[in-house]
Amino acid sequence: MPLNDKSPKPGDDRQKGYRQIARATTIPLMMLAGPAVGYFLGRYLDELFGLSNLMTVIFLLLGVVAGGVESYKIIKEIAREDES
Repeated sequence: MPLNDKSPKPGDDRQKGYRQIARATTIPLMMLAGPAVGYFLGRYLDELFGLSNLMTVIFLLLGVVAGGVESYKIIKEIAREDES
């Protein structure tokens, strides 16, 4: 058997499935972490500058967008690996 043989081995599909599950389980963490960080950073800046929830709303929305973008990247990566 040549060293550069690219034929699938018996356990490759199972490992690929486990990798996809591991990546997919990070999606809820991203959707929670982004807005949480944005909220607390916004609250801190509101208290620091004496604003009334302006920074909280802005950073919360930025956190939601960041969580969505990262989740989209993960889903795209899973789909790309599934095609190959």
